[in-house]
Amino acid sequence: MAVSFKKLVIFRRILLWFNLVVVTFNAALFGAISHYLVDHQLSSSFIAHLNQLPENPNRIFFEASSAFLLLMLIMTVRHHFNFSQTLTNRLLLLEFILTLLVLLALRFSYNGVILLFFVDYFLAKRHTTALQQLDSWILMLLTILVTLSLAGPVSTTLISSPQLSTYIAYLPARPRASIILVQNFLTTFNLLAFIVILMLYTIFLMKQENQIRMALIKSDQANQDLEHYVALSTHIAKDHERKRIARDLHDTVGHALTGISAGVNATIALLDLNPAAAKQQLQKVAKAVQTGIVDVRQSLTQLRPEALEKSTFKGALDKMLSDYAAISQMKITFNYRIAEPNFEKTTESVLFHVIEEAATNALRHGHAKRMTITFSENKTHYQLLINNDGLSASSFRLGYGLTQMKERVAIIGGKISFDGSHGFEVKLTIPKGDLL
Repeated sequence: MAVSFKKLVIFRRILLWFNLVVVTFNAALFGAISHYLVDHQLSSSFIAHLNQLPENPNRIFFEASSAFLLLMLIMTVRHHFNFSQTLTNRLLLLEFILTLLVLLALRFSYNGVILLFFVDYFLAKRHTTALQQLDSWILMLLTILVTLSLAGPVSTTLISSPQLSTYIAYLPARPRASIILVQNFLTTFNLLAFIVILMLYTIFLMKQENQIRMALIKSDQANQDLEHYVALSTHIAKDHERKRIARDLHDTVGHALTGISAGVNATIALLDLNPAAAKQQLQKVAKAVQTGIVDVRQSLTQLRPEALEKSTFKGALDKMLSDYAAISQMKITFNYRIAEPNFEKTTESVLFHVIEEAATNALRHGHAKRMTITFSENKTHYQLLINNDGLSASSFRLGYGLTQMKERVAIIGGKISFDGSHGFEVKLTIPKGDLL
């Protein structure tokens, strides 16, 4: 059942006008019954049976109606304007005082107005915490119990004039029964309306609490998604920067290889014409090759991942893969079966980049959920096997990333192959011996 605050305000307004009718009815009974007693010459007998003189019924009607109309005005004004919390609390205190004045004016002949006050109080405190709401419920129960106790024998010691029930007792049986029936109906209706409003208010609070809980859950999920997006974006940005540097390296190496190729062609042309010159040319080519190898090694060293500088080879791989698994939500299993590796920095950098590139491709292109990395060795070779359960492709074209893998692996004397028949597999072997 959808309960909005506007519906609760409408029910409160109905209860407010209903109580105006009931208070006016009970206040008017003092005067009506007094006139009846005077008209039927029963006033002397009525006064003789009293312990105290009755007050002027017109005064009772004025006090009760004036106090309730002022209470009604304050409730209406407070609901139409947004006051500060301090002013709201003061107005609520004033409402409570006026409620007690109405009860006293009516000689506790009608106690339903206290229920009206608590309906108004709960609606005003709808934004308070659960503990404060509990305090309000306890306060309401205590106030109702005290009010009911005052309506009994205790009220005779606090109020000098007789109660309305004393007036009604002097009426004939039929009008007395009719008035009591109307009073009971009005009181019962007011109590039922109060219970219904409290039930709707409870549903409203539960709905509001559920909305807050759902909003917090969505906010938490949005924060997690944002964190994953930022982390993944950072990783992709690093990957793009790494590829940009690799392209620059590729251009440098390509320039060197082009010069070497031109030198070899010139040597071939000189072999038959001038062997001595051809020999000199080969020496120049050999020197260029050595220079190129040194340049490549220096470039690869500059591209060495920062993680390898701060940790061991295995430690750097564990951290990189765990971070990437947390970012991508991809399950990564890493089996490291190398006893005591003694890789050069260049080899470590190449292996690190191959595994990093494979993980990136598995998520970005293969949309994989799981990836398994096994790094093992035998007497003659090291072997790196990477599998993922992403999209399969029996035939595919080597893109820039896979081409870079092959070029890097070739630099350290290794071999690499790719298989896309079942997910995607990267297999890399490096001979033991003179690793760069």
